[in-house]
Amino acid sequence: MSTTHFCSTCAGRAGGRTHAYDKGTNHKPYTRRTVVNDAVPRRRYWPVVLASTAVTQQMSCVVAAAAVPLHLQAGRTGPRQLLAACGVLLLLGYATCAVLGGQLLGGSLVGAGAGVYGLSPLLHSLTATVSSDSVVALAVGLAAAHLGLCDYSFVNSVTDKMTGALSLAAAVLAAVLVAGRMRTELETFAVVLLALELFLLSPFARRHVRRASVPAHLALTAVMAAAATALLFPASPAGAGAFAGSVLVVTLVCPAALVRGHVFKAKISGPWDEAAPHIPSELMPRRTGAGGAAAAAPEASRT
Repeated sequence: MSTTHFCSTCAGRAGGRTHAYDKGTNHKPYTRRTVVNDAVPRRRYWPVVLASTAVTQQMSCVVAAAAVPLHLQAGRTGPRQLLAACGVLLLLGYATCAVLGGQLLGGSLVGAGAGVYGLSPLLHSLTATVSSDSVVALAVGLAAAHLGLCDYSFVNSVTDKMTGALSLAAAVLAAVLVAGRMRTELETFAVVLLALELFLLSPFARRHVRRASVPAHLALTAVMAAAATALLFPASPAGAGAFAGSVLVVTLVCPAALVRGHVFKAKISGPWDEAAPHIPSELMPRRTGAGGAAAAAPEASRT
């Protein structure tokens, strides 16, 4: 004859009540049958690496936009060469969107460039009364805010509409602050125009490349990272090395940590019912009026 026992492990999930079971049976409480992350989709390493390339590309844009003004200040390049490079990038961006995505971009970027050219005298003297240390600190903070708020889902074709206006505003404001430290108005115009192409036009072109061909997207990521490193190396070899290391960490190490950390998620599912709270009648508020008199009559009959 088997002895009846009460499972204390399962207590608490049903309002504090336990259930009986026989000692001779193989009883398994609910804690042995719980499943962690059963409804959470499993992440795989290489798809996460592919998604992280959008972050790598945006980091490359930020480093390129920061390195070019350093070359202008050092005299390694001139504003006319930079404007010629901006013209080539503009044609490549428009052609990529038209050929790969069938998207004909309007003249908004050209109009913005014309507006920036007209405002170049004002932008050139915008930070004349601000120290260089303050400008650099503000630009670095705005660049970090841009990377944190950027819409990476748009480049990865997760969303159809580009959002993140605050991120774009932070990047353009950082470029305007840096452009105000240039020596001539033409250099100021070239720096701001380059920033508009990198942060406003390039996401559309990179999105179409990603949708057309994954190998081309990976090759573009490698080219952008290498170009940003090459631009930064003459100005700061240590900074170029730090950027190359951060690219490896973001592209290869962080996805591995994300996949590894999946097992530590706190979403748990199991074969139990929702607990029914038991509230003692002494804690219930007493009713007044006709309802209270009607409720007191049965209690008086019981006494």
